[in-house]
Amino acid sequence: MSRITLTAAAQDFLRADEVVFFDWHVTGLCCADAGEFSVRPLRRSRLPRRARRLGTDLVYAHPSAWVHLVELPVTIDCRPLWRWRRFTTDLPPDAGLRCCLGRPIYGR
Repeated sequence: MSRITLTAAAQDFLRADEVVFFDWHVTGLCCADAGEFSVRPLRRSRLPRRARRLGTDLVYAHPSAWVHLVELPVTIDCRPLWRWRRFTTDLPPDAGLRCCLGRPIYGR
């Protein structure tokens, strides 16, 4: 199953009724559809019906993102910016495009 890790900061900044959600944003490339990941906190009551769990009960993903992330080791961190929380991952910025094109994310 998934190897998703939440840092201590990410766990601390999540509220009691929240989870981390990997969303999938579709981008069009020529004849094929590709996409990119984004990560954000989301209340459990606001999770899309088709959201799938990634490892722990604190991380969920859009079905299109789940397919690419289910076997990857990903670390989620949180950095506060004034009163906002910014959740980040150790995925490369073009991870979604690499997945769609069948290219390795971590140089495997």
